[in-house]
Amino acid sequence: MRVRGTPGPLRTGRRAIVVIVTLAVALPLAASSIAAARPGPTSAKTASTSTSSADPAGPVPAEDRQILARAESLLTRDCMTRAGFQMWLGTPPPADELLSFPYVVDDVEWARRHGFGSDLVATVDARRRADPNQRYVNGLPPERREAFLSALNGARPEGLEARLPSGGVMRRSAEGCTSDAQRRLYGDLAEWYRSSKVVADLTYLRQRRVLADPAWTAALQPWARCLRQQGYTADTPERLRESVSTRGRADEIAAAVAEARCAQNGLAATTRALDARHGDELTAAYHQDVATRNRLEHGAIVRARAVVAAEHE
Repeated sequence: MRVRGTPGPLRTGRRAIVVIVTLAVALPLAASSIAAARPGPTSAKTASTSTSSADPAGPVPAEDRQILARAESLLTRDCMTRAGFQMWLGTPPPADELLSFPYVVDDVEWARRHGFGSDLVATVDARRRADPNQRYVNGLPPERREAFLSALNGARPEGLEARLPSGGVMRRSAEGCTSDAQRRLYGDLAEWYRSSKVVADLTYLRQRRVLADPAWTAALQPWARCLRQQGYTADTPERLRESVSTRGRADEIAAAVAEARCAQNGLAATTRALDARHGDELTAAYHQDVATRNRLEHGAIVRARAVVAAEHE
């Protein structure tokens, strides 16, 4: 079971991806792979928090989601150009960088390549430091930098609001090139912003529910026994990660491989079942928000394809 990003504890403190990259367009996929994660244990596949009986269309396919991201990038860049600024588009990261394991690493081959993902974190950090958008903005005089951010994000975080299922409120400006691009794609910007933030928050809620489920706790016991047979005393994936966090790369990979092998003895299957069940329950509870997000994305695909096609004309 996999989602975007790297294993949980390695992502702690990584949410401050540079504003320019995250909110603009340079690396729309790569930015999400680290920044979108909330701190917490490791992981599984995206569950069905995006489908329900009231929403037969379901979410857009992954390839269409990439088209939507590319189109938003192009529209944002063109808007910033009209405002008198430069902006560069990025490329999607490799497939391994788009995987994560919020509950437990259960892919032995991935673990052999990446351990708990510290190499991927380093790669994304290096790419962010080399990002031409960041260099460009850092090189602007202070007043031009403020003007850039205002053109991109609007002058004040007012006009758009989303009340999250997990608590709290997110707000953003309805002005600026980010909002302009999303309005052109999705039409109803306020509904798009609200529903997309609510649906994104369901991933956090789903993972929190899985980790609090008694079935998850029970499944950890045979997993921990298996680990002890391989020389590790951690009773949760998070503590296993912590136990090797200051060691070398070889120790990280060995621990990750042990975690993945032991997960095959029941924990991985239990995690998949719990993730799907809690995902379905949350989808049902927030079916109107899920359906709205899906409807707006499906409606934007034709426009997005036209924008991307025009890039190559």
